[in-house]
Amino acid sequence: MAGNRARFEEALNRGHSHSWDQNWQEAIAEFKVAIEEVANEPAPYAGLGMAYLEMNQLKDALENYKLAARFSRGDVIYLRQVADAQERLGHYGEAGKTYMAIGEVELNRRRLTEAMDNWNRAVRLEPDLLRGHQRLASIYERQGSVHNAIREYLAIARILNSQGKSENALQACQLALKLDPRNAEVLTAIEQIRSGEKLAGESDSPSFQSSDSISEVAQHMAAALQEKSGGASKSADAASPVQDARRLASEKLAEDLFDDEGMELNAKTLQLTTLISKALDFQTRGMTNEAISAYEEAMSLGLDNTAAHFNLGLLYQDKLRFEDAIREFELSVKDHDFRLASYFSLGECHRARGRIEKALEHFINVLKIVDLATVQHSQADRLIELYENLADSLMAQGERDQASAFANALVEFLSHKGWEDKAKEARGRLDAISDSGMMILGDMLTAGSEQVLESLYLSQEYARRGMYDTAVEETYRAIQLSHDYLPAHIQLGELLGKQGRRETAAQKFITVADTYRNRGDVNGAIISYEKSVEMMPLDLAARNRLIDLLKQHGQIDRALEHYLAVGDAYYQLAQIDKARDTYQEALKLAPRGTDEQQWKARLLRLAAEIDMQRFDWRRALTAYKELRGLDPNDERTAITLVDLYYKVGQPVNAVGELDNYLKQLVRSGRGAKVVGILEDMVRQRPSDANLVDRLSRLYIQQKRQADAIELLDKLGEAQLEANETQAAYQTIEKILSLNPPNAASYKQLLAQLRP
Repeated sequence: MAGNRARFEEALNRGHSHSWDQNWQEAIAEFKVAIEEVANEPAPYAGLGMAYLEMNQLKDALENYKLAARFSRGDVIYLRQVADAQERLGHYGEAGKTYMAIGEVELNRRRLTEAMDNWNRAVRLEPDLLRGHQRLASIYERQGSVHNAIREYLAIARILNSQGKSENALQACQLALKLDPRNAEVLTAIEQIRSGEKLAGESDSPSFQSSDSISEVAQHMAAALQEKSGGASKSADAASPVQDARRLASEKLAEDLFDDEGMELNAKTLQLTTLISKALDFQTRGMTNEAISAYEEAMSLGLDNTAAHFNLGLLYQDKLRFEDAIREFELSVKDHDFRLASYFSLGECHRARGRIEKALEHFINVLKIVDLATVQHSQADRLIELYENLADSLMAQGERDQASAFANALVEFLSHKGWEDKAKEARGRLDAISDSGMMILGDMLTAGSEQVLESLYLSQEYARRGMYDTAVEETYRAIQLSHDYLPAHIQLGELLGKQGRRETAAQKFITVADTYRNRGDVNGAIISYEKSVEMMPLDLAARNRLIDLLKQHGQIDRALEHYLAVGDAYYQLAQIDKARDTYQEALKLAPRGTDEQQWKARLLRLAAEIDMQRFDWRRALTAYKELRGLDPNDERTAITLVDLYYKVGQPVNAVGELDNYLKQLVRSGRGAKVVGILEDMVRQRPSDANLVDRLSRLYIQQKRQADAIELLDKLGEAQLEANETQAAYQTIEKILSLNPPNAASYKQLLAQLRP
């Protein structure tokens, strides 16, 4: 009976959620529920494997990872987990075979770099894995990586010699010798085999008997020997940036030899010219010691040329004189033309001396220079910051293996022709999956494997087609490959949001933000917190954390924007007091914001509007007095301030403020607005003598006697109704001064009111 697919998916999702929260027992229970519904899917077994691994139940983890690999029909992701569990259990022989199998799968998928990584891991775990060494030797030789190829051929020779196959061991040494006829290690190995001695690394006990066919390997080597014809192979090539710089340095030095314009010809300059010519000739012919001597003599005579320093550094490096090479590269790195290659060479030299942190510093500079050439100018600052964070992360205590892996990956990345095009291509792929924030070439080298980035790319493609469940599953695959790779977690958060699981997505972004914060990547933390509050705008705790971070790092405008959002959220929740307190808190920060944003005015107005709604006229008055000073031309502020003075029982101040504003309008050429403003004010307060007086005088100036009389008449009636006899008497006198048509009536009324 078929299981319930919907229940399977729900249980699987719950299991992944529990795993993310590190609730391993709950995760195990959910994955087992999923298996009860559908027993032949790899995902729940992989989830169980991870949970048991985290609980240090290694045997159970291995059993479930094997089932995941079985039901996925040998998916590389699950095979890697099998190998990792075998390695943790100390089953090194089995782990070696598994990594060997992974390498073969990757080779069939035309992923040569990944295949080689797995074969290298296999032979490190099981040094006598003959097939692994043979695979590596063959590929290193095709790549021109002479040093690595020789190492593998010597390993093959050691294994075969330990098994009594001395003739086959000699064949392996001959293959190595053809790559470097002067290699002392190979020559010594040949002498030892011929004299019946053991090679370095051989033990007295029988070696691990791999399933590889010794005769098959021997036949392969014999065929390879027959295929090679005439002449020694080229020596190990330097990385392409170094090759380019070496060529440029030699060209510059050669040009200087023939550029005698402005040069004082004397015995010293002639001697220098001769020495440089010799040095270049010796270097071209591979006569390293002689080239070094010529450069050194030229420099003792005063030669100070970055091209010469760079070439001499390379020669010292070839002779393993690393400290001397470092001295020369530190001089040539100051020249823009040799900057990239010098940083690369400094990294190699420091690494050769065991100074991995110093090497990383230079290698990261290399990658930063390469990456800066692929991005827009506006992205440069963030890119530099990301590389600084990468350096801090790689140099952290306990991350030496990760640092070494990064160095290896960088050397591999730059060790082929066309690396510039490869960098641009990589930038295009990174930009395609960097919707959640900028990514750097360093991400390629720290993601754990290229497959992590491929899974993220596929995930985005699925998401674009609306296949969100599949996209989420693909992102989980990336996370399983590299648990600490934050861009994968960010992408998962984005997908959860698109699925409508906004609360879960917000929590994911908070976790990512906290991790960025712990790593010292402030911008990464800020971006992730902002994504969290975008998912859950009313999560005020998260938004307040974001505000604190923005304030601490001087991003005041962004902090104030979020203060506005918090205030609005409180307002939406009908927590008016908290909304106003938020605006008041933001006002303390407002002076540090940019003038263009007018933060103080915006915040004062929001707080004042709350006061107005609550009829707290006095607090509103304080705010509007400040607003009036901040923007004297704002009509709404001026009129509201007048109104507030009336509301708090200060009519004299109200009229004074009104007069000031009306004068301001006239001075600024906006006098036409005065009548309308006064008319509005009188309509609201028809019995206010001060307002009526100002409007009536304005009417008189405009020859509008009838309007003035009507206005004063209404005022007089209001005063009589209020028993303000004296005030009414004065108003009627003003009317009579205007010669009204019915003057007799006004005079009669005046007589009645006369005391």
